[in-house]
Amino acid sequence: KQQRLTNMMIIRRVASLRQPLLRGVQVRCQGSAALNNEAPSKSTQPKPIHHMQSATIASTPRCDASAMALKRDSGDYYFEEHSAALVSAFNVCDDMQESEKRVTATARDMNLIEAALAVQDESYDKILILMRHGEAKHNLFERQYAQKHGSSFEQANEDENYPVDPMLTGKGCGTMLNVSNRTATFFNKETGLLPDLFVVSPLRRAIQSALISFPHDAPLTSLSGTPWVCHPACMEQANGNKSEFVSSPELLEETFPGINYELFNQSLMRGDVYNSNEKVPLFESKIDLMNRTDAFLEWIKERDERVVVVSSHATWLQSLCAFSLQYEDSDSKNLEMFKKGEMRSVGIKFS
Repeated sequence: KQQRLTNMMIIRRVASLRQPLLRGVQVRCQGSAALNNEAPSKSTQPKPIHHMQSATIASTPRCDASAMALKRDSGDYYFEEHSAALVSAFNVCDDMQESEKRVTATARDMNLIEAALAVQDESYDKILILMRHGEAKHNLFERQYAQKHGSSFEQANEDENYPVDPMLTGKGCGTMLNVSNRTATFFNKETGLLPDLFVVSPLRRAIQSALISFPHDAPLTSLSGTPWVCHPACMEQANGNKSEFVSSPELLEETFPGINYELFNQSLMRGDVYNSNEKVPLFESKIDLMNRTDAFLEWIKERDERVVVVSSHATWLQSLCAFSLQYEDSDSKNLEMFKKGEMRSVGIKFS
């Protein structure tokens, strides 16, 4: 209950800070100024997609981009082996799934100005707003443990005080508050970039990050009524550490009310994921991870919503961007690991 009150206080505080920006002439001026003054990364107009790639991943040649895939912030030192293994698995799947039918989509990186313009452009079936959670308490614990003991992440994970399904640190909350400044500027009626759906991982740090980043769209307090869905396919379960011991739907509902946990409940009943009370490490192969991001892409395709915000985790986002989505530009950031609190927008067209 105390945690739920804390979350609500954060959301209301952010909303109160942003309120002057979201009323009347001020928001119109700010939105117009942002669209007029901030230069897009390449062009003020989104590129229409003229040539779609074929429906098989094997048709898309890949270069050895291991070095690019390992770009990360200093706090993600233990992700290196997972990122490298994931890149290797991409090439393996190119051969294994050559003849399999998969839902594929051509994608293009865009900044938020281009995303706002793309809402009016029928060249894109979906506009995905992808974000990684801010720094969580397990990130801080690992860093402090390594400094104190000079030991590895694996040893920190064995410590009895290692955080289970942790919330954000103060630094992590601050990072997502900075993100909320951008969402107040770009996600409003004036720019036309309005989320139609929020999809969050069941892990609490991802849910909390999305709620702080979009306070005016929070369930139960928003007038827009934008749906929020907790999707088990978006969670991190590749590392086998305690931070992936997911909380029960009952606890999540108590802490973050108003989110639809039906898919998460169904997944628990099937045994796809484990409740944190069972303390079962959640290991999966990299190919299983890629199958999950493929399945998520198929789920998104069947939804009517067009602008979709997804709050998830580093390796999941890397799998979605570098494997499940097929990028037009060779210089895109799709192989780079998301930094904590990073948000990217992607326009996609289904084959």
